[in-house]
Amino acid sequence: MTATVRPSEHRRATVISNGMFVTGLAIIAILMPLGHLPNPPESPPYVSMVLLPLLLQRMVIMAWDGYHQREGGWPSARVAVAFALPVVAAIAATVTAFNANIAWAAAILLFSGLLRGWVLAQYVREREVKLFEDFVLWMTVVVTGFGLFQFFGDTFGVPTIWTLLDARYTSAAAFPFPRVQSFALEPLYLAHYLFLPIGILLVRRWRTRRATTFEQVLLIATLTVLLLTLSRGGILGLLLCVLAMTAVTRSWRELLYFARSVVVAFVIVVGLLSLAGAMPNAYAPDNKKANAMEAFTSHAVDLSEDSARTRYDLWPGTVQIFLDQPLLGVGPNNSRLLLQDGTPTTTPDEAVVMQPVNNDYLAYLSEMGLVGIILTLPLIWLVLRSLWGVVRARFDHPSGPYAFALVGMAFQANSFHSLLMLGTWVVIGLLIAGARLVGEKQAEASDTLETTRSPLGAAVA
Repeated sequence: MTATVRPSEHRRATVISNGMFVTGLAIIAILMPLGHLPNPPESPPYVSMVLLPLLLQRMVIMAWDGYHQREGGWPSARVAVAFALPVVAAIAATVTAFNANIAWAAAILLFSGLLRGWVLAQYVREREVKLFEDFVLWMTVVVTGFGLFQFFGDTFGVPTIWTLLDARYTSAAAFPFPRVQSFALEPLYLAHYLFLPIGILLVRRWRTRRATTFEQVLLIATLTVLLLTLSRGGILGLLLCVLAMTAVTRSWRELLYFARSVVVAFVIVVGLLSLAGAMPNAYAPDNKKANAMEAFTSHAVDLSEDSARTRYDLWPGTVQIFLDQPLLGVGPNNSRLLLQDGTPTTTPDEAVVMQPVNNDYLAYLSEMGLVGIILTLPLIWLVLRSLWGVVRARFDHPSGPYAFALVGMAFQANSFHSLLMLGTWVVIGLLIAGARLVGEKQAEASDTLETTRSPLGAAVA
């Protein structure tokens, strides 16, 4: 009787475990674009950490099964070490940090992102990757829909309490049209997120050679919202992604598909800017509205205007910070303090309004030092190996969308700060997970082939 009950109990436990893991993936897909709302990924007490048990329970169950079946079940030591070493680097830099309170807060956020990236890299399954991509696309429907609502709402004078637009991005501020940010903290954060759904849509089109009406409309809407963020790093990063994908796949047909979608999106943007210029509202003065299209194009191509100059002015000082503290750096998220006269007692609320370096590479170098760079090399190696697998498979690979997104994120990181963001580590984790899934398939195929060739296998056959 016991023998007949245990298999059913095991199946039920497996179903529950899988359901919990998928629920964790759905929560991640929901949290990734959120920022302007009371921020679950970043606000104390780090509310998004509650989803970790939903993911980590799979590690416990696999280890338990492996112990009873005398078969593995433990995570890859190589992947675990690669994700753990940056945490060691952050702790080492925090111990000697200029401002320890801010450094510890940043180190906790970094640990949170790395932990979720590691769980995904180690334990996600192929069908769950596909489910996650579906979750992301449906969340993108909400994100792009709200972004377009922000544009129309601001244009027609809807109060910001409804549009959730920061005052800096309404048509009463720098431009005679709103820069949409949807639920993100800023337009740049929104562009950072949109790399992923665009990558999912384009890679699906490449794999199947077709796209549903829903996917075509969503791609055009997402491209429209990306253009309306007026994020130069995001727009240039997207073009780089598409050029890289075209070079790898050698498919001009897919490039033309993207080009047609961009043209349609740009025509829509032109219409929206014309509407913003012609529509009287409570925000933009009449003398500014007529120049909406000119303001849009001049900002998009001008790499020497004020917002760009703030970055150029900070970067040399960041290099000097590294030269002054080359070994362990000044501590996570501390570079902004030294660049703008912060003190060791500056509070997180005071620090958050200070201009960051807006260059992930210089920030990491100055905050973590040479020790941090060296300890991060194993993770960089895993990322590069995974990218090479995507290149060899010509994007017909589970990691395809994440390789696409990471190329754009890596380019935008030259003028942005994304190392503490949930989306960055989710993309890295799933990129490495895709390489693991391919390796597992190849190992399974090799074992099957060996069994077929062996005398026992032949006898059974």
